[in-house]
Amino acid sequence: MNRATSILAVLFVLSSLGGKTASASEETSSMRMKTRTSPPIQSSQESKVLRQLAVALAGGSEAMRPLRGSPYEDDEKDRLQLPIPGMDCGIDRILSYVSCYSGIIPNEKEADNLFAELINEVEAALPSGSWQKVNRMPAINSIRSNTYEDMNSGAQIDVDLVAQPTPETPDSCVITIYGWIATEAAILN
Repeated sequence: MNRATSILAVLFVLSSLGGKTASASEETSSMRMKTRTSPPIQSSQESKVLRQLAVALAGGSEAMRPLRGSPYEDDEKDRLQLPIPGMDCGIDRILSYVSCYSGIIPNEKEADNLFAELINEVEAALPSGSWQKVNRMPAINSIRSNTYEDMNSGAQIDVDLVAQPTPETPDSCVITIYGWIATEAAILN
């Protein structure tokens, strides 16, 4: 299956799930369901968006400003100006951290394949030389977890595959991306 077909299949599955996505309280790591949608973009832009996000995180709060989109009505976050395909992303208004959530993925095998594709995109997009993969304790309910840190600024990006069972699909998962500027990353470690 080629890359374009895989991405189209993922978008089809996500759209067939009625646009439901998971949102989490970062303080408690508990997941709750919300309906949010992100407009799909071409996958060739995914690397560009991930690279811009990495550069902005490394640049700090001021560098994050241009990435802020419209505010969510019921949240203390703004949408990420440039969406990541299949992900619902927001930027916290106070701390400037980024949180992204995929829709529910009905089985772990499919989720694992999507996670691997996203990790390849993240690693290709991160500016080489300053961003490196680091070892960090995975989040609660994480099945897979990768953390990347900018060695110059201390900014971090975490990508997790998280179990999100539902009564209808007990093996379902979500993929999350969290990005912190250096100040927030230091608080969390």
